[in-house]
Amino acid sequence: MKLKNWILSAVAALGLSFSAHAETITFDLLGGANGDAFTGPFVEDGFTVTATDGDVFVGTAFGNPLPSLVFGSVFGGGAGEVTITSGNTFVLDSFDLNSFGGDASLSVIGLLGGNAVFASASTVLATGLDFPTIAGQAGVIDTLIFDITPGGSSANLDNIVLSVVAVPEPATWLMMIIGFAFVGLASRRRRRTELA
Repeated sequence: MKLKNWILSAVAALGLSFSAHAETITFDLLGGANGDAFTGPFVEDGFTVTATDGDVFVGTAFGNPLPSLVFGSVFGGGAGEVTITSGNTFVLDSFDLNSFGGDASLSVIGLLGGNAVFASASTVLATGLDFPTIAGQAGVIDTLIFDITPGGSSANLDNIVLSVVAVPEPATWLMMIIGFAFVGLASRRRRRTELA
């Protein structure tokens, strides 16, 4: 019975070593006036947001709550792209996206080590003043790219929820491997004793 308890403890420890905690990029501390060009880098809760292509603006007149990132002709721009990175791996849980005056085209790409983990393209229907929450994508990533093309006057991006995935340190991996080896040896020895 001791062996069974030890195995359950080891499995629980393994599960805890991959724990995640959610952070939300709210853009609450985003500087600049309404309509200023956003280039970044903007850092919040360990994540860095940078405009990597097209036109991205600071939106202080509209958000969920204020401010937000704005894409579109409302400030004389068009399509835009932002990239989010972190020193950790993470999962995209959800984000809020408003499309005003027409449908928007949205592309969301998640990368890990430069390789695509997921890529999705969709149309976000015009939402007026509402900010619907859009569910994230499955997969652990280290880079997230939003490419947004408004079909109307603007699209606003806000409240990006990301779960940081804590990966065990190499020493923790070694201890887990040694622990599982001892479990295997004890189980094998027990079987031999029962057979004799």
